[in-house]
Amino acid sequence: MRRRITSGSTASRLARWFACLSLLSLAFALPAAAQSSTVQRTAKGDSGKDIRIGIYVNVQANCSSGVLPSIQMLVRPENGTATVKRARISLTNYKNCMALEVPAFIGTYRSKPHFAGNDRLTLSVTYPNGRTEKQEITITVGPANLKGRDI
Repeated sequence: MRRRITSGSTASRLARWFACLSLLSLAFALPAAAQSSTVQRTAKGDSGKDIRIGIYVNVQANCSSGVLPSIQMLVRPENGTATVKRARISLTNYKNCMALEVPAFIGTYRSKPHFAGNDRLTLSVTYPNGRTEKQEITITVGPANLKGRDI
């Protein structure tokens, strides 16, 4: 006598359970797809002086600092240089944090002397959670504010 497996039978329930279990193990075994986005940003300042192009922090939900993001230069500026320095910054009213001091990376741009116009650079910022942000930054550089007269 053959027994037909119906949807309510133990064998059928076990088969469904193993199928779900294998799908769950596959979902946890494979890394989540990395989130990626492109952001257009601008900055402006005087020729030959430092212009801040970004501040990069990682503030956790409990207002403590997390691991800082990694920053990579994808496209270098043609008419100046970009640098990143490590610093400590004070923040107030950031996310749900009233006041805190955390480590940060501060990005700056400095044009060649006497350059005026637009310059561009592209950074890749990868955060510890796997999110990557491509930042295309346009810097408008004006003539330095001259105080007094040239002699």
